[in-house]
Amino acid sequence: MQVPTISLQSFFEAEARCSDLEELSSNLRVLDLASQLRAACEEVGFFVVTDHGVSKDLMEGFRRECTAFFRRSPQSNVLNMVCGVDSRFVWLDFVPAESEKVGASKDGSFSLGPVQGRGSLPWQLDRKELSDTWAMYYAAMEALVATLMRLFALAMQLPMDAFATALDGHRSSMRAILYRGVSEEDLQAAGGTIVRSPEHTDWGCVTVLLADPAVSGLEVCDKAGDWIPLRAAEGELVVNLGELLQWWTGGAWLATPHRVVARSESSGDRLSCPYFGLVNRRTLLQPLIPHSAGASSTTSVTAGDFFQSHEKYTRPWQERWAALKSQSLPAKDVFGILRTVAAGAASALCRNTFLTCFMVALGRPQSTCVSSSH
Repeated sequence: MQVPTISLQSFFEAEARCSDLEELSSNLRVLDLASQLRAACEEVGFFVVTDHGVSKDLMEGFRRECTAFFRRSPQSNVLNMVCGVDSRFVWLDFVPAESEKVGASKDGSFSLGPVQGRGSLPWQLDRKELSDTWAMYYAAMEALVATLMRLFALAMQLPMDAFATALDGHRSSMRAILYRGVSEEDLQAAGGTIVRSPEHTDWGCVTVLLADPAVSGLEVCDKAGDWIPLRAAEGELVVNLGELLQWWTGGAWLATPHRVVARSESSGDRLSCPYFGLVNRRTLLQPLIPHSAGASSTTSVTAGDFFQSHEKYTRPWQERWAALKSQSLPAKDVFGILRTVAAGAASALCRNTFLTCFMVALGRPQSTCVSSSH
């Protein structure tokens, strides 16, 4: 399996020349691009994009601010989460509050929910540059996903604006993850490979990853079960499909298992910044591309139902327990986290049952671990 690299330049050039969507959707170069994307989505579930419209300065600035954030003392930054000896990473989430536009609120805070969930804890960031950069980068990812969804619609032989309503009021989120460096001693003790993020599929619609160009480690599982290294160069972005889009296409497009590992050549600190593109909760997920007779369920659910079945588990309860261990919290917050941890552990069986039924409906193996790290 080879992960393709696809340039979006032809789309943006055609968009600048065309007067409306009808003219744009009939442009031969755009149709060829949609065909390339369809092949990548059907055969691999991953692709690398170039000429994507996100400025180099913004990407570098976003990476720089995230790195500076993680280098500051954990005592001065309650957003740092140490997620266990095996995982060895800290993370920061950004999810805009459902009732707010993307960006900072009036008091300069963001809705960041590292423990309680989406948009639940308004954290005051200590650097205006970080707040502004996150807002600008989020907006750039939002625009890129909108472009990809236009092209996906064309690839499915749908009107180019078929997903416009679904993206209105979307619930996309963004995460920055710093994987801590691994010592040579630990690597040798582990046989030369340490799994930093275990095998998983993303559960959302489409993920856009700003990977660390200096430290590799992302691997994609091919259909034979072999792990294929995937490394993006400076200025490139990695795109992969999530289970929501796989469901929506009747299993025709793939949510491919992937993981992050450390080896001798990829053992240093690794910054990973994924944007998880989602649709709004009212969107009806009725399969758009029946893969083959009997290959997948024809059941229709709303995106809200789909989210509800997954959201509680986007951050494993083990991480929430690690959050409790790594922070000094008031007693009422401690009890709240303990309740969350207990609920997560008690619900694991229900989660696994749902995922098994989901994967069986799509004709996929049930061995993958659903997560949201890259």
